[in-house]
Amino acid sequence: MGGNGARIVVGAVGLVLAASAAGAEPFWGSRPLSQWMLLLQGSDQSARAEAARALAQIALAHGPETIDTAVPHLIDALAADAPALRLSATSALEHAGRAALQAQPRLLDMFERDPDAGVRAHAGIALTRLAPGDGDLVLACGRVLAADGDARVRQTAAAALVQAGASARPAEPAIRQALGDDDPTVRVFAAGVVGQLGQPRAALPVLIDGLSDADPAVRAEAAGLLGAVDAAPEAVIDPLISALRDDDIEVRLAAADALGQVGPAAQPALEPLWRLIRDPDEDVRDSALRAIKKIRH
Repeated sequence: MGGNGARIVVGAVGLVLAASAAGAEPFWGSRPLSQWMLLLQGSDQSARAEAARALAQIALAHGPETIDTAVPHLIDALAADAPALRLSATSALEHAGRAALQAQPRLLDMFERDPDAGVRAHAGIALTRLAPGDGDLVLACGRVLAADGDARVRQTAAAALVQAGASARPAEPAIRQALGDDDPTVRVFAAGVVGQLGQPRAALPVLIDGLSDADPAVRAEAAGLLGAVDAAPEAVIDPLISALRDDDIEVRLAAADALGQVGPAAQPALEPLWRLIRDPDEDVRDSALRAIKKIRH
């Protein structure tokens, strides 16, 4: 075994001993953290991808700080030839907490330039989780919206800009262009951002059109974002009341929540919301009651 291999084994053994002393090394599956770390640093890219997925699960189960020591190795994995390994490492970094911020420059580059669309999308998701509203991320999202040929990646960029809120303004030209995107989810997210930036006239037609999309996920996003648009209440209340009758649970939930966001001005929605408290879905019933309280008080 070469010197580097020996150091890896010694490092992993050290982790095992330290964890044994503490009596609490986290496990995933049948292996402890230290063994997953050892696999991550090996040469088998499939095994490394499995290790990265396991580290993500350990972070979710035991807290992001439990995989702090793995972050440099996850960053190394971002340069792997295998897209599956790059994707798994990106997803693990998404759950690694503040220690993963050191991966931000590499993730930004991957978000725009990785040859695999799935990896680009996951890089954007990780960045949104690690640094929402960050200026470099906002600018990257604008470029992705304007230039990426894959709808999933543009959706990720648009969703990140929705989360950025007012901080998304530097990407406004690309956001306005995305109001005419071929993908309905991108259009709806872009309209949500435009609405948050104080341009309801541009946002409302796209969001109201989204309420009639064939995809219930698009309809639910459109309904939810309508409640956040700074528009005259009468412009959003009737479309949202119609959405309360949607066949899809998530759409009804989003519409009720949005009417609650509108507040006392949504008085015309009280009667249909009262009807919704007999909805077969408990979450919808609860959402309707919350909306009624907000409107009445």
